[in-house]
Amino acid sequence: MTVNTTPPRRYWLLTSPRTASNMLVKILNLEAQAIRPVFQGGYFFLQSTTLRFPFHTKPMRDWTPEERAAVDQAQLEAFTKFQDHIAASEHDHQTIFVKEHAVMLSHPLFESQHAFGPDAGAPEDQPTPLPARGVDSPTRSPLNLTSLPDEFLKTWYPTFLIRHPALVIPSLYRSRANQASVDSDQVPQLPLLPETTMKWTRSLYEFYRAHFASSPPPEGEETTWPIVLDADDIMTSPLLVRKYASLTGLDPDRLRFNWQKASAEEMEKLNPMHRAMVGSIMGSEKVDLSKVAGEELDIGVEAEKWRVEFGEEVGRRMEGEVRGMMGDYEVLRGARLRVD
Repeated sequence: MTVNTTPPRRYWLLTSPRTASNMLVKILNLEAQAIRPVFQGGYFFLQSTTLRFPFHTKPMRDWTPEERAAVDQAQLEAFTKFQDHIAASEHDHQTIFVKEHAVMLSHPLFESQHAFGPDAGAPEDQPTPLPARGVDSPTRSPLNLTSLPDEFLKTWYPTFLIRHPALVIPSLYRSRANQASVDSDQVPQLPLLPETTMKWTRSLYEFYRAHFASSPPPEGEETTWPIVLDADDIMTSPLLVRKYASLTGLDPDRLRFNWQKASAEEMEKLNPMHRAMVGSIMGSEKVDLSKVAGEELDIGVEAEKWRVEFGEEVGRRMEGEVRGMMGDYEVLRGARLRVD
């Protein structure tokens, strides 16, 4: 008997907050797929992100030694758990399919520089990659703004989930308001600058595009990596989601486009922060087509609504953020996976 010693491919779903990623995970029905179970499909860096983001109200050079140590430890623990999950999956020959928000992978120094400029860090601050198992000499190339070394990133087959910024930004602001109402001491009232950009997604996409362009695909491989999915397409085209499932080691016959609504008891068990993240999808029974952006979305018209809902100053800030994201969004959308 021949034993297959080739490790399974690693499929990475790289998303952003409010891009309908929970809906995609629901449709993919990951708990019924032949993959190792993991909370909400991944989110290994969620706790480290929750810890460090409140510190971004000030430049990194002003962080206390205790804050720096806490962030470093949280990042290391997150990556350790991530690598443990990979090792266990490969040991059991399970398909590896993991979801993570791209911003959660970003190195804290790059986040701080995005918010406060190139001098945000202290002279001794360096974006040193986290130590990865099996990587003796980790490297970082210019497009890699994550906390992870190039060598680790290159072991993955990534998918980038995007959504029209005019839907992402207002949803993010509403979600943040809900979270802040629960824990105003730890959660900023408004999203921070590292959260309202597609910089992390675009740079990582370009990193992978360059990587796969320089690596000949295996014989018979027709898929062009990295894959890009648009939220509109996953909500309106079951055929496209079935195609995507086939490309990423998942069973298309196990997809679902309707499901049982969570009970009041199940919703009550969620902590308030978690409820703010997944309450909408858990309270639904099927794909919500009202969340589709469509082709006629007018940012100017939407911005008027934001100024009414959030106030003049915040509404104008939101409009600027949306328009600032549109260039990256259009580039990625032009590369999105299609049925044909």
